[in-house]
Amino acid sequence: MEKINLFVDKVKQFCMSQDIVEGVAVAGSFISKELDKYSDIDFVIILKDGIQYTREEMIEFANQFGPLLSAFTGEHVGEKRLLICLYEDPFLHVDYKFIQLSELRDRVENPIIIYQKNKEIDSILESKEAQWPNPDFQWIEDRFWVWIHYAATKLGRGEYFETIDFLSFLRGVVLGPLLHLKNKSLPRGVRKLEFILDPTDLEKLRSTIPAYDFHSLKTSLLNSAKLYNELKLVLYGPGIKNFSKAETYSLDYLNKINK
Repeated sequence: MEKINLFVDKVKQFCMSQDIVEGVAVAGSFISKELDKYSDIDFVIILKDGIQYTREEMIEFANQFGPLLSAFTGEHVGEKRLLICLYEDPFLHVDYKFIQLSELRDRVENPIIIYQKNKEIDSILESKEAQWPNPDFQWIEDRFWVWIHYAATKLGRGEYFETIDFLSFLRGVVLGPLLHLKNKSLPRGVRKLEFILDPTDLEKLRSTIPAYDFHSLKTSLLNSAKLYNELKLVLYGPGIKNFSKAETYSLDYLNKINK
């Protein structure tokens, strides 16, 4: 924890000397005060409007705080303004998101502001609430039973790795976020569900994790469908159109798949 605090202070002090930096914030587990020795640091570097760092400028910025083992931009998560870094000393994973001042309006959470040049950042945060993107229930229902049929075809063909990857996809995109919503927490995939779920729901989620085995994979797919239906009853309202016929056909197909 001490090395994290020292690093945060080093970034803050440097940014205070930069005219183009309007402020610095820290996001992620820093917000919820859940930092531990395994945590990374998520910085939001707020630049003046009209300033946009290139990849080279991002890396030059990151180099101010210690020797880098690796650094790359976040196109793989759809965020080219993000620089993901691994430092040698201190040995830390640090993310920097470089945004312009006006871009702070559209945010998924309220970061902790550790430095601001003036009160304009406070005004922006007060003017518009943060909005975490919730799952689109209809979007999920439109696709879910087609996905189950897809996985059943891969299982029937013997593509076990593909089926295993698909089950992981279902947990990250559907089951995890819905379980988070059921427990009044942010729908962040499967993040920290081990610490949130009651023993019954935790066991249900664990039952969707297969071994490299036909019968285990088939059982995990059926358990995933069962858990999804249970979560639908808790979370979905009457405005969601259920594809019951697609469910019947897909589950019938899955049940009849043999090794």
